[in-house]
Amino acid sequence: MKYLIKIALPVGLILWLAYTIINHATPIKDAIAMPMMIVSIILMMIGIAYHGWCFGKGKSPYDFRSKK
Repeated sequence: MKYLIKIALPVGLILWLAYTIINHATPIKDAIAMPMMIVSIILMMIGIAYHGWCFGKGKSPYDFRSKK
């Protein structure tokens, strides 16, 4: 689960970038565009919150080594 939280911000940004590029080339229908944007915004918000939490704890948000 932590792995998914750690990659939430990059995945959200990639999804938003894909939406922007595809929408610029050809308009996307609202039935696809709205859920795609909502998911990307939610992922970016989760990623930003996790980065803030890691910054407060003095940890690296992309440290994938398991510390027990």
